[in-house]
Amino acid sequence: MTGRPGLQLPPAPVAPARAPLRLRWPTVLLLAGLAVQLAPLLLPLVLTQDGPAHVDGAWVLLHHGDDSPLGELLRRHYAVDLSPVPNMLTTLLLALLLTVLSADAAEKVVVAGFVLLLVAGLRYALRGVDRRAGWLAVAALPLAGGQLVAYGFYNFCWGVALSLFVLGLALRRRTGWPVASTCGLALLLVLTWSAHLLPWLMAAVVLGGLAGARSVAAVRSGVPPVRAAARHLIAPSLALLPTVALSAGYVLRGDSEPGSPAGGPSWARVAWLLTQYRPLAVGSWLELAPALVVATVLGWLGLTALRRRPAGPIARSVAPVPPSAGRTAPDADPAGVRSDRLVLGSAALLAAAVLLLCPARLGEDYGFLPDRLSWFPPLLLVLFSATRPPDRAALRRAAAAALVLAATALVIVRLPTQLRDQRDAAELMSVAADIPPGATFAVLRFSGHAAALAPLPGGPDPLRHLSSRLAVRAQGVDVGHYEGIYPYFQVRFTDGAALRHALDPGLDGLDAVPPWVHLPAVAGQLDYVVVVGLDRAQGWVRHAERTTRVLADLRAGYDEVARSGPSGYVTVWRLRNSPGG
Repeated sequence: MTGRPGLQLPPAPVAPARAPLRLRWPTVLLLAGLAVQLAPLLLPLVLTQDGPAHVDGAWVLLHHGDDSPLGELLRRHYAVDLSPVPNMLTTLLLALLLTVLSADAAEKVVVAGFVLLLVAGLRYALRGVDRRAGWLAVAALPLAGGQLVAYGFYNFCWGVALSLFVLGLALRRRTGWPVASTCGLALLLVLTWSAHLLPWLMAAVVLGGLAGARSVAAVRSGVPPVRAAARHLIAPSLALLPTVALSAGYVLRGDSEPGSPAGGPSWARVAWLLTQYRPLAVGSWLELAPALVVATVLGWLGLTALRRRPAGPIARSVAPVPPSAGRTAPDADPAGVRSDRLVLGSAALLAAAVLLLCPARLGEDYGFLPDRLSWFPPLLLVLFSATRPPDRAALRRAAAAALVLAATALVIVRLPTQLRDQRDAAELMSVAADIPPGATFAVLRFSGHAAALAPLPGGPDPLRHLSSRLAVRAQGVDVGHYEGIYPYFQVRFTDGAALRHALDPGLDGLDAVPPWVHLPAVAGQLDYVVVVGLDRAQGWVRHAERTTRVLADLRAGYDEVARSGPSGYVTVWRLRNSPGG
């Protein structure tokens, strides 16, 4: 069919071509770095020192009230205390995850959640300083697998990540605090407190510093004092009240009282600060080189931020952001920006001073203080650096790339050790079928742990509390479950941990290599003993007096009933004349 001569139809409208999706270089680097940090979670097990005990505690909490033989067993050995303590967030999260996931998968979610929260929290805080400073979030990547993560200090790690969200929200409120933001701040502070006291305290100090400095800056700019206080002080104070009350209640209950200070300042901590040996190095001397790269980049960024701006227009960090950006932007008030910069710089210096001067521990219940405090100087230094970042884009790209490469190198150095530990852990877990549900057992280790490459002395031992992971697999009771002997966990052994005390009066012999325990003291009460690494024991371990005594007691009261394959790394011993014998 043809139209009439001379009649032309209008051309069909052409849809505008979509612009191709382009990822900016900070996003590409951050996603690549995150992928590397999360890659070890593809291995069968998460192996951290305390992680299995935390999973066991959550499993006990979940099934303690079951109307079943398992629930009855757990009630006989454990008591539950859900009083608010600043060490409960990840236990409750694990218990919730265990309702829908396996124990191994739930722990992976908790670790992955920390890594993602840490990076997201630092980025959120950086963009509170300057919306264009998000590229510095790559500075969180080296911490994602650091020393305290390897120790399995999940609550502390989550607390650090959450505290960054507290700071990010505070840095966005230079013009005042709406009700919704105040409520959000209070909720974030409660979550941070429920994870760990130290990150909460850091967040509270910086929050107070920001509020006070902004009030002073407002008064100097001509705002009446009462109005300045109403704008900057009242809302943060109200948001802090719930956690201050929780802290007071925790202290007054006296569940966990600080002891005498031990381990004073040392020059080693100066080296920690300058090299980032702590918090980054886990178990190998080879990790020191990437740590030095991180320290060098952070130091250069800090020095760059100290430089004076040339006279002229206000620095770009205070440039207003159009409302169409869709998010609350930092206020463009120069006085508020300068006061925030002063607070962040002072907080970084204060964190460094506290790290250098604090005791190593305050009694048995408050340990690893310098190790924990070592996280805060680099994070606060990064936030301070965002106030005056390098001007040249090439320098910013080089700094970000160096941080991502250093974080990647740390993962690569740790991989051989992780692969070897996975094999040993799998062999230990393989004997779960040889321990009947409802049994009590203890694991005795005769071979220690060291990194596969250039091992450092000491450090976290990811095999130390695998007995608790075995308890979840076998659905039994691990007498060595360390959470059960401390008052700041949600599940504790009943009768004052009588069985553990009888077996291990000092509460430190069961975890030692070789172990120092008294099997005759628990005759008839300890159903199984699992022996690990006796064939791999060093000569001094084999010939130690306590090894000879423990093995004699074992052979006198127990029969070997199973041996793991393929190497025989683990043997299982059953109580002689037991009902299952």
